[in-house]
Amino acid sequence: MKTGDRVIVPAEINGYGRDLRAIITEIEEFFGATFVTVIFTEPCPEACGRTGGVYHDFQLIAE
Repeated sequence: MKTGDRVIVPAEINGYGRDLRAIITEIEEFFGATFVTVIFTEPCPEACGRTGGVYHDFQLIAE
């Protein structure tokens, strides 16, 4: 995965209760762990335009 990729952030980790589409904005390495920052693009009033993040890129689903 790379910056700009479109992904789906599963409901189990995004905090909004359903799978949401997003765009990767940043990928960082911390002590061997990968942290991925995304901006949600789903037409969900609570999430659209907000940022979120996951600690491992394998938690994301490529679109």
